[in-house]
Amino acid sequence: IPESEPEEMDSDVQESTALWRKGVATELDGNTVRSAEVTFRPGERTKFHTHAGVQILHVTGGSGVVATREERRTVTEGDMIMFPPGEEHWHGTDTDAESPFSHVYFIVEAAGSTTTVAE
Repeated sequence: IPESEPEEMDSDVQESTALWRKGVATELDGNTVRSAEVTFRPGERTKFHTHAGVQILHVTGGSGVVATREERRTVTEGDMIMFPPGEEHWHGTDTDAESPFSHVYFIVEAAGSTTTVAE
């Protein structure tokens, strides 16, 4: 799978400024498989959003927040988080964060699926 160069990611799912991302994507048996490392600088986060498939996060650096409509958790390096298909969630840092937060995400969903912004 060809690896991309680090880039600023700017999409509708972001709550704040463009995030840093480096990742890979491919098609496999009618599914899209994507993975990328994303870095949130202090005060950056996503909006509430959903995915058609499962999303798994592996925290690779710093401390951040993952939240659903029902729960909010602080996560740190080494933590693994799984969001089932269709669950509204967000991830990133609080406005008072003192350092960046990075995670690798893995998403597997039907080809042609898109992320849906929920707020």
